[in-house]
Amino acid sequence: MKMTINRRRPERAAALLATAMVGLLTLGGTATTSGCKARFGNALSRSDEVRIGQQGQREIERKYRLEDDPAINARMQRIAARIFPLAHRDFDVPYEVKVIDSKEVNAFALPGGPIYFYRGLIELAESDDEIAAVLAHEATHVSKHHSARQITDAQGKSTIAQLLLGGAGDLVQILANIGLTLDQLKYSRDDESQSDEVGFKYLTEAGYAPEAMATFFRKMAAKSRGGGPEWLSSHPLNRKRIEAAERRAAQYRAGNPGAPTASGMTVL
Repeated sequence: MKMTINRRRPERAAALLATAMVGLLTLGGTATTSGCKARFGNALSRSDEVRIGQQGQREIERKYRLEDDPAINARMQRIAARIFPLAHRDFDVPYEVKVIDSKEVNAFALPGGPIYFYRGLIELAESDDEIAAVLAHEATHVSKHHSARQITDAQGKSTIAQLLLGGAGDLVQILANIGLTLDQLKYSRDDESQSDEVGFKYLTEAGYAPEAMATFFRKMAAKSRGGGPEWLSSHPLNRKRIEAAERRAAQYRAGNPGAPTASGMTVL
C-alpha cells in the first residue's frame, strides 16, 4: 500500500501516522478474536466487490501462469458446479475457480467471486471431497464478505493516513494498490471459524463426504511441521479448528449414517 509522506517534515509525518493508527482503535473499530484490531465492517457494495475482484483477477493472471491441463481444469469445474450454487444462494456474485500452475500448496479467494487453487494443493488432496472442502471454505470467504471487510479495513486506514499526511487520498488508487496483494489477505479467527462452519454446510449439501474437511486439515497440520504450506500463512490452523472439524463431521455422520464416504477416507 503506497502512502505519500512529506519528505521535508518526516518527524511530524511519522507522529501523525502513529496517532492515526492508535486513533483507529477507538474510532468505530471493533476488536476481533485475533487481537485488538480496528475493523470498519464492510463498506463495499456488491458491485464494488465484483469490480475489485475483477481488478484483482487481472493482476493475479498477469502475475501467475494458469494451469492448462484439461483434465485438472475439468475436475475443478465439476466440483465447482456442485459447490457454487450453494454459495450463490448466500451472495449473488459470479463465482469461478481457476488453477495456478505451481507446486505450492495454496488457494485463495478474491471479493466478488474469483477463487484460485494452486496445482500443488490439488495434488496433495486425496479425493474430490477434500478439494471440495477447500473450495467450500474459500467460497464462504466470498459469500460472507471476509475479503471485502479486510479491504475496507485497509482502505480506511490508508485513506485516513493519506489525508493526515497530505496525500491525495485517491480511492481508486488505494484500491488498485490493495488489489496487488489480494492473494495475501489474512483472515481473523472468527472469519476462519465461519468459513469452516458454513463451508461444511456447502460441502455436505453438495453431497461430499463430511469427513473431508477434517482429513484435509490433518494433512495440512502434518505438513506444517516441515515449514508448512503457503495456505496456512493466510489460513492459520490450530488444534481447536481441527477438533471442531472432526466433531462436526462425526455429529453429521451420526445423524446421517448414509452420507457419502470418499474412497480411502477414514470415517471419524
